[in-house]
Amino acid sequence: MSEKNMDLKRIAIDEQICALLQQRKELSSLTPGFPSDETISEWAQKYGFDDTFLATFFHLMKTEKYYKSKVEPSGFRHYIPVLQTVGVGERLYTVSYIRQYENASVVQLLVDWDEQQEPYHDIRKKLDRKHVGLFIEGPYECRYNGTSGSDGHECTKFIVTPPLPDDIKGLDFVFTQYEDVFEEKPTGFAVTIHC
Repeated sequence: MSEKNMDLKRIAIDEQICALLQQRKELSSLTPGFPSDETISEWAQKYGFDDTFLATFFHLMKTEKYYKSKVEPSGFRHYIPVLQTVGVGERLYTVSYIRQYENASVVQLLVDWDEQQEPYHDIRKKLDRKHVGLFIEGPYECRYNGTSGSDGHECTKFIVTPPLPDDIKGLDFVFTQYEDVFEEKPTGFAVTIHC
């Protein structure tokens, strides 16, 4: 077989790999998951790969969203007042407004509580923060953009693309708590703010 034919066959296989990755992404609803150690070891032996290599490959698939070009909000338009609060236990969860830009929206989740009433936690527990993700039904990608706060108050920001409509009536903002930044291990706690 000529070198040119070998290159064409290799390119065809590479394209098939890309098509399979796309199928896997669609099936997993953008949550790629990770095969078990036993499965990776079995496949490594069956196909002649090192299990660490295969584990690295699957781990890389989990990070795909970090390679997408990140939209940074630009062209500020206006604020959309929301002023919706949900109380859960001793905490208040609030979306006070949305910042509208030409290319994105910025949503802030405010969490407030009376730190005087909170039982003492050692420093390790305070540093062990859970990750919060935002889901809005429709074509929206919601990217976590940092958390800040102090005793009794926390603010988590999300960049939403494409921009939300100016009339947000009927939209649900579902904030879900996760053990991990990949948003694969929900803790079971979620708050929905309905507009």
